[in-house]
Amino acid sequence: MYNDDQNLSETEAAAFAALPRELAPSDLLEERVVHALRSQGHFDASLKIRKRWMSLSLRIAAAVAVFIGGVATGQYMMTRSTEQTAYAAALIRQANELASPPSSQSAQTVKGDGKVVAEREMWL
Repeated sequence: MYNDDQNLSETEAAAFAALPRELAPSDLLEERVVHALRSQGHFDASLKIRKRWMSLSLRIAAAVAVFIGGVATGQYMMTRSTEQTAYAAALIRQANELASPPSSQSAQTVKGDGKVVAEREMWL
Protein backbone atom coordinates (compact mmCIF):
# COMPACT_ATOMS: atom_id res chain seq x y z
CA MET A 1 0.00 0.00 0.00
CA TYR A 2 1.24 3.48 -0.78
CA ASN A 3 2.22 5.63 2.12
CA ASP A 4 3.23 9.29 1.86
CA ASP A 5 6.11 8.68 4.21
CA GLN A 6 7.80 6.29 1.78
CA ASN A 7 10.08 7.72 -0.83
CA LEU A 8 9.37 6.40 -4.33
CA SER A 9 11.55 6.85 -7.31
CA GLU A 10 10.16 8.57 -10.37
CA THR A 11 9.68 5.30 -12.24
CA GLU A 12 7.89 3.74 -9.30
CA ALA A 13 5.62 6.78 -8.89
CA ALA A 14 4.82 6.74 -12.64
CA ALA A 15 4.06 3.03 -12.54
CA PHE A 16 1.90 3.55 -9.46
CA ALA A 17 -0.02 6.38 -11.14
CA ALA A 18 -0.56 4.23 -14.26
CA LEU A 19 -2.43 1.55 -12.32
CA PRO A 20 -6.19 1.46 -13.03
CA ARG A 21 -8.36 2.88 -10.27
CA GLU A 22 -11.19 0.37 -10.80
CA LEU A 23 -11.62 -2.95 -12.50
CA ALA A 24 -14.20 -3.44 -15.23
CA PRO A 25 -16.60 -6.29 -14.45
CA SER A 26 -16.31 -9.34 -16.61
CA ASP A 27 -18.96 -10.09 -19.21
CA LEU A 28 -19.93 -13.22 -17.33
CA LEU A 29 -20.62 -11.25 -14.13
CA GLU A 30 -22.68 -8.70 -16.03
CA GLU A 31 -24.77 -11.41 -17.69
CA ARG A 32 -25.37 -13.18 -14.38
CA VAL A 33 -26.56 -9.98 -12.70
CA VAL A 34 -28.85 -9.03 -15.61
CA HIS A 35 -30.28 -12.56 -15.73
CA ALA A 36 -30.96 -12.52 -11.96
CA LEU A 37 -32.66 -9.10 -12.16
CA ARG A 38 -34.75 -10.16 -15.16
CA SER A 39 -35.85 -13.39 -13.42
CA GLN A 40 -37.01 -11.32 -10.44
CA GLY A 41 -39.07 -9.12 -12.78
CA HIS A 42 -37.13 -5.88 -12.50
CA PHE A 43 -36.99 -5.34 -16.26
CA ASP A 44 -40.58 -6.31 -17.10
CA ALA A 45 -42.65 -3.12 -17.52
CA SER A 46 -46.01 -4.90 -17.69
CA LEU A 47 -45.28 -6.62 -14.40
CA LYS A 48 -44.56 -3.26 -12.75
CA ILE A 49 -47.84 -1.85 -14.00
CA ARG A 50 -49.70 -4.95 -12.86
CA LYS A 51 -48.11 -4.73 -9.40
CA ARG A 52 -48.99 -1.04 -9.17
CA TRP A 53 -52.65 -1.71 -10.02
CA MET A 54 -52.77 -4.64 -7.62
CA SER A 55 -51.36 -2.50 -4.83
CA LEU A 56 -53.82 0.30 -5.56
CA SER A 57 -56.73 -2.15 -5.65
CA LEU A 58 -55.74 -3.66 -2.31
CA ARG A 59 -55.46 -0.22 -0.72
CA ILE A 60 -58.90 0.79 -1.98
CA ALA A 61 -60.41 -2.50 -0.76
CA ALA A 62 -58.84 -2.00 2.67
CA ALA A 63 -60.19 1.56 2.88
CA VAL A 64 -63.70 0.39 1.95
CA ALA A 65 -63.52 -2.43 4.52
CA VAL A 66 -62.45 -0.04 7.27
CA PHE A 67 -65.24 2.40 6.34
CA ILE A 68 -67.91 -0.33 6.33
CA GLY A 69 -66.60 -1.65 9.65
CA GLY A 70 -66.86 1.82 11.16
CA VAL A 71 -70.41 2.28 9.91
CA ALA A 72 -71.43 -1.15 11.25
CA THR A 73 -69.84 -0.44 14.62
CA GLY A 74 -71.61 2.92 14.82
CA GLN A 75 -74.95 1.35 13.98
CA TYR A 76 -74.42 -1.34 16.60
CA MET A 77 -73.51 1.20 19.26
CA MET A 78 -76.49 3.41 18.40
CA THR A 79 -78.90 0.45 18.54
CA ARG A 80 -77.43 -0.76 21.80
CA SER A 81 -77.56 2.74 23.28
CA THR A 82 -81.18 3.19 22.16
CA GLU A 83 -82.20 -0.13 23.71
CA GLN A 84 -80.50 0.76 26.99
CA THR A 85 -82.10 4.21 26.99
CA ALA A 86 -85.54 2.76 26.30
CA TYR A 87 -85.07 0.19 29.08
CA ALA A 88 -83.93 2.87 31.53
CA ALA A 89 -86.86 5.11 30.60
CA ALA A 90 -89.27 2.21 31.17
CA LEU A 91 -87.75 1.54 34.59
CA ILE A 92 -88.01 5.21 35.55
CA ARG A 93 -91.60 5.39 34.36
CA GLN A 94 -92.46 2.24 36.33
CA ALA A 95 -90.76 3.58 39.45
CA ASN A 96 -92.65 6.87 39.09
CA GLU A 97 -95.95 5.05 38.76
CA LEU A 98 -95.23 3.00 41.87
CA ALA A 99 -94.03 6.01 43.84
CA SER A 100 -96.79 8.38 42.81
CA PRO A 101 -99.80 8.42 45.11
CA PRO A 102 -103.29 8.02 43.70
CA SER A 103 -104.80 11.19 42.24
CA SER A 104 -107.07 11.80 45.22
CA GLN A 105 -104.09 11.81 47.60
CA SER A 106 -102.07 14.14 45.38
CA ALA A 107 -104.89 16.67 45.47
CA GLN A 108 -104.93 16.46 49.26
CA THR A 109 -101.14 16.85 49.36
CA VAL A 110 -101.29 19.96 47.21
CA LYS A 111 -103.91 21.45 49.46
CA GLY A 112 -102.15 20.44 52.65
CA ASP A 113 -98.49 21.28 52.08
CA GLY A 114 -96.99 22.91 48.97
CA LYS A 115 -93.46 22.00 50.05
CA VAL A 116 -94.05 18.23 49.66
CA VAL A 117 -95.42 18.69 46.13
CA ALA A 118 -92.46 20.84 45.11
CA GLU A 119 -89.99 18.27 46.45
CA ARG A 120 -91.80 15.41 44.69
CA GLU A 121 -91.83 17.32 41.39
CA MET A 122 -88.13 17.98 41.74
CA TRP A 123 -87.40 14.24 41.83
CA LEU A 124 -89.50 13.46 38.76
